[in-house]
Amino acid sequence: MRIKKILWASDGSKESRHALKWAELFATRFGASLSALSVIEIPEIGTLKIPADVNTKIALIEPDLVRRAENQLAHSAKILEPKGIRMETRVVRGIPYQEILKAARSHDFDLIAMGKQALNLWGRMLLGSTTTKVLRETHVPILTVRQDTSAPAVKKILVPISFSPGDTRSLEYAFELAGKLSATVYLLHIIQAHESWDKITEGFMGRLRELATHKLDAVLQSISAKSRRGVREIKRVKACRVGSGIVDFVREQAIDLIVMSTHARRGVPRLFLGSIPERVIREAPCPVIAVRP
Repeated sequence: MRIKKILWASDGSKESRHALKWAELFATRFGASLSALSVIEIPEIGTLKIPADVNTKIALIEPDLVRRAENQLAHSAKILEPKGIRMETRVVRGIPYQEILKAARSHDFDLIAMGKQALNLWGRMLLGSTTTKVLRETHVPILTVRQDTSAPAVKKILVPISFSPGDTRSLEYAFELAGKLSATVYLLHIIQAHESWDKITEGFMGRLRELATHKLDAVLQSISAKSRRGVREIKRVKACRVGSGIVDFVREQAIDLIVMSTHARRGVPRLFLGSIPERVIREAPCPVIAVRP
């Protein structure tokens, strides 16, 4: 795993500005270059019968939007300069998710930093369409950020483990980050069974926990000793619903960052929308790095 080139995808929102703070953190710790991209999307109105005077006014909107986006990116770049971070900026016209994917491919970025919608009525139902589409289609790890942090710090990294093929890469990624950030790595496996089963099955849950703990040990052993050297790790097994259990654990343990695979549980590849990772990204109070196997 490497982080040498970071793309900050800016849409001018406050969540996007929060994401820049985290992009700055990773750029500083990994010695990575930082690039900013803003996409101006002009609505398709060619099929409408618009009066000439209105059409003239509409034609003036696009250059103004471009100027505003350029000024916003230039302002952000200027703030970073005294910190020794030089950020290249670019404003393009097009469909946002397509331009972000194009930039990720053509410039070989190692990480994409984006904002995610606040958790309001709509936020409980879906992520922003641009974020969702990029998550579905890119193989570049994506850092999504919602809440503001004046000075991002990472001391606790959570890796949800489902014993699927994607676990190894997300765990390797987490250990690499932990080594650079001096953080503790938490491994969490959720057993989808109610505690009441214990009363009926005479210690069944205890046996499941023991089995899961052994499997967590095996997953850890799949990571090279060199990658794990000097990094503290903590294993946990909980019985609850997977999505809510992960989010609750984040709040209980004051986790700073989640690193998780985008594959569904049991190792079955599926579309991202509606999956457990999508729910965690949507609801988690901390930033999430989604890693494709």
